[in-house]
Amino acid sequence: MDHVAEAAVDDIVRGAVHFGSGGGGDPYLGQQLLAAAVRRHGPIPLVRPGMLDPDALVLPVVSAGTPYALAEKAHSTLEAETLRAAVEARAARACAAVLPIQLGAINLAVALAVAAELGLPCLDSDLMRRTLPSIDMTLLGLHGHPAAPITVVGGAGVVAEFSQGDPTVLGRLVRAVMPSLGLVALVSAYRVNAGDCARLGVVGSVTECARIGAALGAVSPAVAGGYEPYLRACGGRLLCTGTVAELVQHSTDGWPRGVVSLQTADGFVRIDFQNENLIVSGEGIVLATVPDLISVADAGTGALMQTVDLALGQVVHVITGPADPRWHTPGGHAMVGPRAFGYAVDPVRFDGARPVAAVR
Repeated sequence: MDHVAEAAVDDIVRGAVHFGSGGGGDPYLGQQLLAAAVRRHGPIPLVRPGMLDPDALVLPVVSAGTPYALAEKAHSTLEAETLRAAVEARAARACAAVLPIQLGAINLAVALAVAAELGLPCLDSDLMRRTLPSIDMTLLGLHGHPAAPITVVGGAGVVAEFSQGDPTVLGRLVRAVMPSLGLVALVSAYRVNAGDCARLGVVGSVTECARIGAALGAVSPAVAGGYEPYLRACGGRLLCTGTVAELVQHSTDGWPRGVVSLQTADGFVRIDFQNENLIVSGEGIVLATVPDLISVADAGTGALMQTVDLALGQVVHVITGPADPRWHTPGGHAMVGPRAFGYAVDPVRFDGARPVAAVR
């Protein structure tokens, strides 16, 4: 892709839901934000990192806060301009493009919308190749690139900056200021140029979302093999099918956390989530874990669901897919594996060829 036109919006957002792994925010809101930006400003140019000067400064963008607050108070052009001005003033040079930090439905849409508002191209790239709940959990961070400086711009024009520090602590500080900013803010982190993105090698992210999203749009849930277009596109597989028997959730540090229990033909299957789905287990066996992708699809419509929106009695499919292989390294597991989220569980790496006989 060389631009994002309105005709591509639905596919891009559907694909971003895949990379959201059960989180990433309301896809309808993401679709509305992105479609509105394209209607106001026209198609959004996409560029790959190698098309820019390696020293070209890019503007990493993520939307912090709760999707529910964002539905009532969308980001404005003023916030985008304030964020850009703060980053450019610190770097003493202009930004050449916007860089999505993650691929969730909200955050990919917001990054593209910010590019449109600022009249900049958007990099066909990202820093996670999925959605993760903290700004320090990126492939740049995995390669030793500091998350600081971090700039946070609230809806009232308040700017908070964190110039240095431990990335985990900085992530907590960003979350700590969110209530005072009305639970919605635009955030930029990492001093990064196009050359850094090219060396990182996560390219084609927006294009990949569009490709997978188009396959999701072709799913026919009532037909045998109706999920094959999507499974082929994402390299995933259907892990099990079950009925939602229980959903327990609470919020800590602004993150929805909880457990979903599914009644399957062979017993109960449990999904543990913190924003995103992190662990699937059944009959005492761990079947799939973060950093791989774990999605839940409504069996009636084929649409991928936000885990917090599941309803008792709903019949769903659990689908797993591979993450970027760099997350499956000792450093990657330490940063975003199950133990990083407080679970005494070793990572289980996705194997598309491995049948699952214990649950279906």
